[in-house]
Amino acid sequence: MQHRYRSGYDEALQARLISVRNEEEEKMLNRLAARYGKYGNRVEAAVSRRLEKSKEWRYEVKWKNLEDKQNTFESVAKLRQLGVERLASALDERLAAGQAEDQRPLTEREIAKHLEGFGLSRDLVVERDIRTFSGGQKSKLMIGAAFWTRPHVVCLDEPTNFMDFETVSALGKALKNFKGGVVVVSHNEDFLASFCNEIWSVEDREVTIVRPDDPLPPEEGEEEGTVRR
Repeated sequence: MQHRYRSGYDEALQARLISVRNEEEEKMLNRLAARYGKYGNRVEAAVSRRLEKSKEWRYEVKWKNLEDKQNTFESVAKLRQLGVERLASALDERLAAGQAEDQRPLTEREIAKHLEGFGLSRDLVVERDIRTFSGGQKSKLMIGAAFWTRPHVVCLDEPTNFMDFETVSALGKALKNFKGGVVVVSHNEDFLASFCNEIWSVEDREVTIVRPDDPLPPEEGEEEGTVRR
């Protein structure tokens, strides 16, 4: 945690936004740069931004193979055309972190206290290597890390994997009391029903939006009005 947030922002998130994911994306970026880039060059980074009179943000971009004096200010639409809109998102995240008034101290005590609330002891957090954690402990650590910056919205993908029943129940209660927004992908219907006020069921290439207590259309052999969880 101290390494990840040492610059005041989430360096793991920056790496995901800035890094080229694979060889196919590398080729795509080169093709887009050849067509839309300055002298056929790719965007290397978004280094600053300014708000135009039109209330539209424009981002100062550094072009590969060109000097800083040839930086240009580009719209989000142009960055999207070049396939590098996420570089603007990375800059937005860094600036937002720098303007935050509630930066938490990256002390051992503060981190250990935070993660204790997610079922991880101080000894486990401070003295042990993550590679020695069980699957359930790693899940708790990931969820705890997601809440470090006190987010107003959290997105969780199958958070109950490797968790015991008591921990799943505690997580459901915590999310129900969380004052922000929660988006969860999960196959655990009882877990979802414990706190979700809307469920999007994806099946057979269709999305059905239901309330947890709404009766679903009956399946073969069921009576109409049956509530399935």
